[in-house]
Amino acid sequence: MSIYDVIESKVIDYSEIVVVLFEDCNLVCSFCPQNHSSQVGVSKHEILSKIPAIVNWVNTNTRSKNFKLHIMGGEVFQDKLVDRGFLDIYQEFMDKLRAEITPDKDIVFNYITNLVFDNPNPIIEFLNKNTLTISTSYDSKGRFNTTQLDTFKKNVEVFKDLISMVSVVTTRQNILAVIKGDSYFDYLYQNFNCDWDSFIPAVDEAKEMMPKESELLALYKLLVDKYPKCYNIQYFTSDKAENKMSCTRGNSFTVLHDGTIPTGCSGELFLKGNKTEDLKSGEIVINFLNTYNCFTCEYYKKCPFTCFIKNDYKHIERDVEDCVFKLTFKYVDEKNKSSIH
Repeated sequence: MSIYDVIESKVIDYSEIVVVLFEDCNLVCSFCPQNHSSQVGVSKHEILSKIPAIVNWVNTNTRSKNFKLHIMGGEVFQDKLVDRGFLDIYQEFMDKLRAEITPDKDIVFNYITNLVFDNPNPIIEFLNKNTLTISTSYDSKGRFNTTQLDTFKKNVEVFKDLISMVSVVTTRQNILAVIKGDSYFDYLYQNFNCDWDSFIPAVDEAKEMMPKESELLALYKLLVDKYPKCYNIQYFTSDKAENKMSCTRGNSFTVLHDGTIPTGCSGELFLKGNKTEDLKSGEIVINFLNTYNCFTCEYYKKCPFTCFIKNDYKHIERDVEDCVFKLTFKYVDEKNKSSIH
């Protein structure tokens, strides 16, 4: 019996597929471990070669009928790639998948883009033709230079009706910036669905970017108070008695730019400074559950858990007296009690 059988009630119902077509990118985000000058995967043949593994996983999946497929780079909508006809390759990629996946399975495509490009019109046409939306990312620190940020902001307005989500990486620098006050994040929050993703410590400077647990708790309290609609906060603020975990391990599939298929998630291949030797197995999940006594926690049914890969990083400064998530639940409970009185 695997650990995923033990925590069956927490494993997501839908299935998530992540396809990294290539790592070639026009940004150099400080927290990203990719080789953005790599040309591995940047061809029609290599992109289409990823189809059989995806089709096999979907068609043999007995847990789910619904699949969300996230397509990403690098940057998939770079001007140079659009000029070279890559939108036609993406179209063929999707068409072949739709044709080969059995009719009883439903697949939704989601393109992930940094929105830093100068020619939006063919991309808008491509998205509208396929009735697609996109996900993008904003970070107060470590992502854009001034020119790139201006382009991003311009394209946010151009693609306003097509953006399904804006994600932020939970680095120490981003946390401190938003706590101090970031008016553009406020704008994005008011206009889009926002989510804070765990920072995977996979770069040499990870120790400086990994937030202390006290800083993470401060962020969660701020999000509860000021940004409660963020996806990662709704677990704490909703009235739902039970939640699935936010991690998709146990019902996810990843194909990397070179065709590598990680056993658990892509993070296991990039994490530096891990405590657990075998990140592919369920041991990393077991260690987390045991460390925080999750099975005896009063919030177990509601808790989204953390990113297991991130939590295995040995350089996290654990300077709070309990689990950050448990303390966030308690903070919400105390707020609710005080509002009643």
